[in-house]
Amino acid sequence: MATVMPSALLQLCAHVAGYEITAAQWAEGNDEEHLSLIPFPGRELREYTRDRFSHLKSEQARLLGRRRGRSNRRR
Repeated sequence: MATVMPSALLQLCAHVAGYEITAAQWAEGNDEEHLSLIPFPGRELREYTRDRFSHLKSEQARLLGRRRGRSNRRR
């Protein structure tokens, strides 16, 4: 298990935090900007999410005593 926050999640946090500056500008009446200062990490986040979900499903199957795509249930 990784003990370091994945880069995709750090980028997402930075993107969300970037909106704090934008919101502060809105509070001052400056509504020209409407985006975060940090771009949304779409590709990186999709890759991370897809990879982690696949890993978790494999781990779930292992813990349930199943092979991926197969079940131990009898019909």
